[in-house]
Amino acid sequence: MVPLNYLDNFHKNELSKTVCKNENNRGKIQIMADIVDLCKAGIRKTHIMYKGNLSYEQINRYLYELLEKELIIQNLDDGILTYRATEKGRSFLQYYNMMLSILDENIVKMESPISKLA
Repeated sequence: MVPLNYLDNFHKNELSKTVCKNENNRGKIQIMADIVDLCKAGIRKTHIMYKGNLSYEQINRYLYELLEKELIIQNLDDGILTYRATEKGRSFLQYYNMMLSILDENIVKMESPISKLA
């Protein structure tokens, strides 16, 4: 049984403020997964930049890394450079989504004992 004072103290703690502040920011792996997801059907760099809400510098850095890791490839379609997800990239997305679903399950399980106290 978790005392209610513990929860109040946790939310007032400076460390929890830092953690909560960072919840709204995407991490590197999430951004990479978002880009690979956008590339599933083939997409131009500017469209990735706008749909992914990334700056020009960010998109260049992430595309370079994803190309290097062979999660996406470049295609030249009718003189237009597009990016497509590879099989390795699609596999990465599957594992990424599986990880998210496992983490979401654990969050629900962790919240359920606390909600019983209220």
